[in-house]
Amino acid sequence: MTQQQDFRLLIGPEPFDPVDVAPGALAAGKKATVVQFTAALTGPDVVRLKRAYGLVLDRFIPNLAYLERLDDETVARVRADFLVRSCVALDPALKLAPWIPATGSPLALIVTLFDDVDAGAVRTVLTTAGAQDVQVLDNREIGSHPIARCTLDDRSVLPLVAAVDDVVWVEPEQPAVDFNVEAAQTIQSGTVGEHGGPIWDQGLHGEGQVIDIIEQDGTIDLSHCFFADNPVNIPGPLHRKVLKLTSKAGTKVSEHSMFVAGIAAGDQLTNQGAHPHRGGAWAAKIVFRTRDTDLVTMLVDGMNAGATIHNTSWGVEKPFYDKLARDADEFSFRHEDHVVVGAAAPFHGPDDNRPPGIAKNVLCVGAAEAFPFEMNFGDGQPGPTTPDGRRKPDLMAVGCGISSALPNPAPTPGPYCLTGPPQVFAACGTSWAAPNAAAAAALARQYFTEGFYPSGKKQTDQIMFPTGALIRAVLLNSTVDMTGTGTAFASLKGYPTALEGWGRIRLDRTLSFPGSARRLFVNDVRHIAGLTLLQKTTRQVSVANDTEALKITLVWTDVPPAESLHTLPSRNAIRLDVEDPTGIRYLGNDIDRTTGFSRPFAPATSSGADLRNNVQMVIVEHPPAGKWAISLHGDLIFGQQGYALVVSGALK
Repeated sequence: MTQQQDFRLLIGPEPFDPVDVAPGALAAGKKATVVQFTAALTGPDVVRLKRAYGLVLDRFIPNLAYLERLDDETVARVRADFLVRSCVALDPALKLAPWIPATGSPLALIVTLFDDVDAGAVRTVLTTAGAQDVQVLDNREIGSHPIARCTLDDRSVLPLVAAVDDVVWVEPEQPAVDFNVEAAQTIQSGTVGEHGGPIWDQGLHGEGQVIDIIEQDGTIDLSHCFFADNPVNIPGPLHRKVLKLTSKAGTKVSEHSMFVAGIAAGDQLTNQGAHPHRGGAWAAKIVFRTRDTDLVTMLVDGMNAGATIHNTSWGVEKPFYDKLARDADEFSFRHEDHVVVGAAAPFHGPDDNRPPGIAKNVLCVGAAEAFPFEMNFGDGQPGPTTPDGRRKPDLMAVGCGISSALPNPAPTPGPYCLTGPPQVFAACGTSWAAPNAAAAAALARQYFTEGFYPSGKKQTDQIMFPTGALIRAVLLNSTVDMTGTGTAFASLKGYPTALEGWGRIRLDRTLSFPGSARRLFVNDVRHIAGLTLLQKTTRQVSVANDTEALKITLVWTDVPPAESLHTLPSRNAIRLDVEDPTGIRYLGNDIDRTTGFSRPFAPATSSGADLRNNVQMVIVEHPPAGKWAISLHGDLIFGQQGYALVVSGALK
């Protein structure tokens, strides 16, 4: 039986059918208008609609609708189109974020604007509506949307601000808070050793990689041996560790910033690669910035300085998908080579995970304890996300029992090399797990950029530049089930869970080298060659025997929603469908949590395709030998959607 299409718009406190909304009288000027179609648009449909009516079709609203800025004449013509189901004005009340606080003054706001706005005119209009200290930021040149920052002393004028024709969305400016070297070895294999780990032992220490450290407050001290250079200790292209350092005037050195940067890539100047507390990617370089503007601007700045991996060990007060999350998703989608890592909220902190970690395309990281208790939960809020129910955190990395760089306690400046456990912040925290995951991402990226794939040996003719989706897929594919969640989390036992996500990073489960029991297959597809609506593509892998579990991971960097108007930020959906040599099928994320392995597909018992998460897994404990068919279906695709497929097991 064919499922009936749901035409309700998922915006506002309750979904509603726009057909039931009175179209209203046509008025002069361009208005925010919701255009809903009868079905998903094909590529030719999009081309025709853009040419015929000047539609932009970049602000998607579930279901089957887009937010446009149209004048009265265009609205009348659009309503008559055979593909259009409804065309109604957007109620200005729906432009106001539900998490705007009811008290507190002044109220700081971020106001997202339409792309064709005139900065001077909107500044005047917002001021007339009652806004103060209006600053318009034109982010179009970096691929984002223009915004205005302003304050209100009187909340009663909020409806006037929302009613401004140039305004798309109004939300509060949220303050950020911190989420509070054996760990470096544990992300490689799950154990520690006297010398290094199995990934380091292959010559992968982060060479040629750059990690962007974005902190909400505080900076690092270049006098510390982990970050210093000699004889010229000035950040720049020739500095051995710090390519760029940007901090607000008067910013002080902080333990949080020092510790995070040290975990990711700290390395002693005079004893390189040998300090016991060196970072997980100790040979990588860093870009450091204290938060001082929009996240998308800071990410682009880090990219321009050479970084491809970006760490955020902090979050904001409210758990909603806000501009911070949109910035992370937008940057990741537009710049496919990049990975943004975010910390899960602390367990004894807020009730839900927070932006930027809850963004669709961000790798959200919880904290595991240190070796030999690395299978135990350490810190982090369980998911899912509020209110849309996506799986976060994604995975776990060691965030407890770590020693790293510490600030100089001496009253006078000078070279020093102080390391140890945190003195001010908690010894166990997601803030420390995130840079460990960022370091793992750097090692995984180096594996491809230095030509280790597919032979497992470093060869210049195998060099490839992976997408961020591929790096995330490798880390997720490498995960192992956390067995020590403790009695306090009995309701979250099983695998995967809302507490551990897909488990703890263990790179040697996925990155293969000569002699490895597990072999690796990847298929990295960029957006330009990605899936289109209803397209299907199939890849085959050959399994040699059933001695190793077969793990298939699909990740895609999803199209960002332009605003948080709707409650479901997921947009493009790819269905993962796997068939074994005997004809048994498995669907992505249809996993029996009691065993941790995929269920053979059966219509009566299957949970069906997961259209909410852009991470999909099929895990088979004892895969039969032979050819496996891995099919990807573009069930709901707008434009073209790239993806990364990672398979590990006893492959031929």
